[in-house]
This record gives sequence, structure tokens and C-alpha cells, in this order.
Amino acid sequence: MPIYEFRCKACDRTFETLVRNSREQVVCKHCGSSELQKMISAHTIGNGTSDTACGSPPCSPTPACGGGGCPAGFS
Repeated sequence: MPIYEFRCKACDRTFETLVRNSREQVVCKHCGSSELQKMISAHTIGNGTSDTACGSPPCSPTPACGGGGCPAGFS
């Protein structure tokens, strides 16, 4: 069951939620609107390796934590 990030078009706030199936109706956690845009997160854009947020090959080019480089065991 994937966690997706959404931006609400009504209140312009961003939130994450667990989506159990494609038929599930997702609404904004802040205002209740169903006018949502699914966002693309850093973990979605990876290069197919098991860790996509550490910031250097074989991980994604954009560091999620700001420091860059892979943690021990990922380089």
C-alpha cells in the first residue's frame, strides 16, 4: 500500500496519505476538498536502486537530507 503526496488545489497545502487502492476517494486532510494533484516525490524519481534519497551514485542526484553522499553500506 503506497503512500502518496498530494497538493490541494483548494487550500494549496501539501500532505501525504496512504492509498489502499485506486478506487479510494482521497480528500485534503486540511480542508476536505477532493480537488487534489498527485505530486512526484524524490523516492519516485530514483534510478532503480534500493536507496534513492542519499544524494550520490548509485543513489539519486538530489540529496534529501542536504548532506549528499551515501550512508555507510550504500556506496
